[in-house]
Amino acid sequence: MSLFPYDTFLKQIAGLSLLLFAWFYRNTLFDGKYFIYWIVLQYLIALFYVLTLGFIQLFMFPAWKLGFSKIRNRTFWQLFILQIILMTIGLIFGPVRYPVLGGGDQLVMTIGFSLFTLVAPLAGQEFYHQQEQRKQYYQANKRMEGVIKGEERDRIARELHDSLGQSLSVMTIKLDLAQKILYKKPALVENELKEIETISRSTLKTVREIVSDMRQRTVAEELIDVNQALTAAKIILTTENEELAAELAPPQQTEFSSILREAVTNIVRHSKASYCTIAFQKAQNYLQVSIKDNGIGTKDIITGNGLTGMKERIEKINGSFVIQEDKGTLLRFNIPLKEVEND
Repeated sequence: MSLFPYDTFLKQIAGLSLLLFAWFYRNTLFDGKYFIYWIVLQYLIALFYVLTLGFIQLFMFPAWKLGFSKIRNRTFWQLFILQIILMTIGLIFGPVRYPVLGGGDQLVMTIGFSLFTLVAPLAGQEFYHQQEQRKQYYQANKRMEGVIKGEERDRIARELHDSLGQSLSVMTIKLDLAQKILYKKPALVENELKEIETISRSTLKTVREIVSDMRQRTVAEELIDVNQALTAAKIILTTENEELAAELAPPQQTEFSSILREAVTNIVRHSKASYCTIAFQKAQNYLQVSIKDNGIGTKDIITGNGLTGMKERIEKINGSFVIQEDKGTLLRFNIPLKEVEND
């Protein structure tokens, strides 16, 4: 629009080259095998604009895309150095004023855009690497979750095979024997049935133990689900010293996993937060856990079944908790590091 009307050859060339620049930039979005060529062609058109019109801003587009590319480090630095050289040439030999784009001294704006363009590839590369690391962490968590579930299935299968399989086999053999001697030696059948009853009760006890063990849940397992819930709600989760949770006894971990689940559910539903931090700290014979968000705080909090359930569960493991206002909501838990009886 600033070039209109296209009454000179320079304006016509500038308009056509700008269309080509847009097409080249569009091609770089796909990171294809010609990515380097599209970047270089954008550099050349940007250099043309600097030399003829003193317009440095076009260098921003390939510079920013360069930072988000998947090219090798060596190629990245070669293109980055080429960009610096071409920008320097344009700034030295190009006009300071804009005779075509309306005139006016644009030196300050040119310097500002030049500095931004020099930083853009480095900032973009760092941001891109952080994105890739977050993807890797997410994939690692998903793989770890699959490993945990697989190990749990294998453990249950071994328990069933080793404990129940043998008992049921013995019961089957004894029932078969009882059928055979029912009419020939009926006096012996009573003894066999008593033994079957004993084995049956023992097997039932084993089943209850396995089911009880399956109901136990570790804090580490719960944190995987917590992370998924917060991510789905677009809330960023950070944790500190989460390995300390392993020092809790299994019954304590099961109860605190439920507390943690309820606390995060409240954050997702009511807090309107964008960040959440779960920190673990050991102090003497206690494990201190804080759950903090940057949401609306405790001013509108209503004590309901969720908070009541959390209080009952923390008291069940001889712990305590308080709710505080701290630029959001802060929950503090104290849990004694000792074995707790739990039926």
